[in-house]
Amino acid sequence: MPNSNAMLTSTLVASLVSTEQPFAVPAVDVLNDDELIALQRVLSEVRRRADTASATIAAAVAHRSRPELGHAGLAQRLGARTPQKLLQSLTGGSARDAATMVRVGSLLDAQAEAEAAATAQASGVPIAEPRQPRRPWLDSVTTAVARAELTIEQASVIQLGLGEPDVGECTHAAHARELGAEIAGTEIAGTEMDAGAVPPSRDEPATRHVCSVVTAEQLAVAAAALVACAPVITVEQLAARVREARAVLDAEADVERAADAERARRERRYLHLTVQPDGMTRLSGLLDPESAALVRSAIDGATSPRRGGPRFVSDAEIARTERLLNDPRTTEQIALDALVELVRLGGHVAPTELIGTTPPAVQVIVAERDLRAGAGLARIEGQSEPVSVPTAERHRCTSGTLAIVVDAAGDVLSLGRASRLFTRRQRVALAARDGGCRFPGCDRPPSWAEAHHITEWMHGGRTDTANGILLCRHHHLLLHNNGWAIERHREAGFAFRPPPGVAPDGTLIPAPSKSRALPRAIEAG
Repeated sequence: MPNSNAMLTSTLVASLVSTEQPFAVPAVDVLNDDELIALQRVLSEVRRRADTASATIAAAVAHRSRPELGHAGLAQRLGARTPQKLLQSLTGGSARDAATMVRVGSLLDAQAEAEAAATAQASGVPIAEPRQPRRPWLDSVTTAVARAELTIEQASVIQLGLGEPDVGECTHAAHARELGAEIAGTEIAGTEMDAGAVPPSRDEPATRHVCSVVTAEQLAVAAAALVACAPVITVEQLAARVREARAVLDAEADVERAADAERARRERRYLHLTVQPDGMTRLSGLLDPESAALVRSAIDGATSPRRGGPRFVSDAEIARTERLLNDPRTTEQIALDALVELVRLGGHVAPTELIGTTPPAVQVIVAERDLRAGAGLARIEGQSEPVSVPTAERHRCTSGTLAIVVDAAGDVLSLGRASRLFTRRQRVALAARDGGCRFPGCDRPPSWAEAHHITEWMHGGRTDTANGILLCRHHHLLLHNNGWAIERHREAGFAFRPPPGVAPDGTLIPAPSKSRALPRAIEAG
């Protein structure tokens, strides 16, 4: 870095510790790319050192605020309920940040106490009782933090993920060395491991030794290997590797323990739907790894190539890629729409096995005058916000919605009936005839399509294949909400009539069948 830029770095670092003067944001536009990255590395080093110092102070604050001191403790004397709350008020950080500082600071404190005790013992000086329990299997972690080579977040991830050793002993050193090499993996090939890490021995047999416990020695080797990995991977990747390391140790110590851990993770799964004040519903939950892989695979398939991944050269894949890239929906909206569509499809494939005795459906309450007019609002049971009558009509087409029609006095005039829905055999016939969504240019297959009444059932339309047509959810919404209509002519077949704003002259858009089998069947007939 040129002298002028070295001066900028020096001035910036000095301003970070000089709190007497107002802080000035550095003018980094004068730096080239290499200088910019070099400056960021310097500041990252400064931050690691500052965080290490903060963690040490946090541990001291926690010790001076320990529960047995009561109101005489530091935190409570300053009006804070806990040392973490006091640290939050001092740093402006989160509760998680404060807990991390205390946790890692306690490791540093314990190691410093152990070193001081060793020196005192060598000199014959009486040794005081340690303030913090020492975890020798994390010595490599503590040393790296003290040298500002490891962030306190990385250290916390390793500490929490590896956990504690079991009670017992395993003296098979090769077993621990094998684990260290496995954790290091190929991503850090060519990098130098921490001094505490034991390299894999070439003289040891390749067979695995099965221990009955997870020992401190094994955790120490795992921790050292993880410290070596940390500089070249993200915190998220480090956390995954820590979990894997502990899982490997648990599995080799006791197969049942690994199974128990898997069951415990699965028991934590849940899905929660919360209705928001604006009528939207927030979805939150936890997926166990197996379920998450299945859901992620489905969503990735629906949103690729938006999210990257392999590219294919077939005409169909190229066309799909172009449509998806030009889709006005966000990637997140496409992901949610795909998930909802999968629920709809799954419910109709095997309703009694998946969700009880009937497919997923909604119950709609609608006023008679609105139903006759085809306008106004309807209410879906269990939802706070109203929906339009066309939306309610679309649900009645597809999911067996029970439409409860009421008059002005609130008396129920009629209920929907099951004969409104197309049967499975009728849907098979529609699939063979239409080949998927009939809207021009749409490539949705029959499995993704909904059966729509051309002449509405409420207007006397029959539930038979001659009065049915397959539409994907998007184009079904378009039809119900945007004023499109479908016409069928004996010779010309199906055609869409756009609303006046789209086609003022009323030009019909032909909707030929997408079925490849139909033309051949007609010819054969």
